[in-house]
Amino acid sequence: MKRIKFLFSILALAVTLSSCDDFLTYEPSNAVNDATAFNTAKDVENALNGVYYSLGRYQFYGRNVVALGDIAADNTYMLGTSGHFDQIYKYTMSVDSPDLLDIWDGGYKTIDRAARLIKSGNELLGAGLSANDQATIRSAIAQAYGIKALSHFALVNVFGLTYSEANASTPGIVIVGDEPIVAFQEVSRGTVGQTYTQILADITSARANISNVPNNAFLMNEAALDALEARVKLYMKDWTGAKNAALSAITKSGGSLVKVPADYYDMWTTVVPSSEDIFTISKLANDNLSANALNTLYGSYDGKATSGLISLFAANDMRLALFSGDRALKYMGLPTSAATSNIPVFRLPEMHLIVAEAKAQLGEEDAVDYLWNIASRNPDLVKADLPTEKQALLDFISVERRRELFQEGHRWFDLRRTGENLTRVGGNYPITNWNASAFVYPIPSQEVNASGLAQNTGWSENLP
Repeated sequence: MKRIKFLFSILALAVTLSSCDDFLTYEPSNAVNDATAFNTAKDVENALNGVYYSLGRYQFYGRNVVALGDIAADNTYMLGTSGHFDQIYKYTMSVDSPDLLDIWDGGYKTIDRAARLIKSGNELLGAGLSANDQATIRSAIAQAYGIKALSHFALVNVFGLTYSEANASTPGIVIVGDEPIVAFQEVSRGTVGQTYTQILADITSARANISNVPNNAFLMNEAALDALEARVKLYMKDWTGAKNAALSAITKSGGSLVKVPADYYDMWTTVVPSSEDIFTISKLANDNLSANALNTLYGSYDGKATSGLISLFAANDMRLALFSGDRALKYMGLPTSAATSNIPVFRLPEMHLIVAEAKAQLGEEDAVDYLWNIASRNPDLVKADLPTEKQALLDFISVERRRELFQEGHRWFDLRRTGENLTRVGGNYPITNWNASAFVYPIPSQEVNASGLAQNTGWSENLP
């Protein structure tokens, strides 16, 4: 077991964070003495703000994790004019690739801040606080558990093999439980199976107080936690668990699917949550996102939609309006700020498609009903034409996920979890019939060299 490098930066002396993508400037609570940082419920609220901040930075869920999901697959290609994400697109990455280091570092900073909030918040609960203050702290702890689970899930699906019975014993990531890792603590990578066990444990811990979290799309609330559980159990092929959690998320969100084409387009042009948003990362025009925005990657940095993706849409499909030539427009930004768009993490359409897939796997006939809720966005499609035979239905759901969830970071992870081979149609770096599920990204060399964590051996042998 070794000492992990990321601790040396996040446990250093306090510094004030400021960069071109910061939407707030603050002294993070995990960089100061915990006894000073957590004296009141307000301190815990401030620390929670820091957890959301880390989650939404461009290094992690504010760009890199989401971008990888489309660019590494067959939805997006990079022209190479800016150099951004070219290594991910062309699979020329190495152990020194900065985009991978950013995901690793950003993920663990988020996890560390969540773990510190959980520990110090629980300690503060015994300090004779008012009922209102205790409720505030319990709500923050629940949200921190949910974000910690989401962060582990993102990291293990980048740096570990996809979940399966065969892969459960393969190397996963460094697991952070209820106790934050301290400087110079010896740690090692857990297995993929152990990582998923921790993810489910954090979801369970969050449930103790998640009902105290307001039903706000910018918060990891009860519906968002259900949505996370649905996605996790879908990856685990726990079809019943995925179905039940997704159905609960649909109900608890209180939202509804957008039916009017103009409304569907408009909901991507504002930072006001739509009726479909369950959990979205908030961005504002005064965040000064600039070059590090996901919008910029798909705009002036020339991330383009592949012809293979665009060809999936019928002429009257309402979603086709979100393309202008070969540019996909979910991150078109605001009229006054092209770099500004919220980053959706969970939306209602994903939950309907999870229910459809789980029911199809379980042989339940009404799987088609949930698929139709989303597929009907193509008005020329007739419900009776949807397949009913199991494999044909699953194949249709896979394509429908691609149509509905493009640019939201799902496609590469979907290919891995289903075992579907990757063939790129369009773009300038073709890949044909490649088994993405056998591939795993390398642990960044800065981490391996500093701490001695085990590398993903043979990762380069499975490149396309």
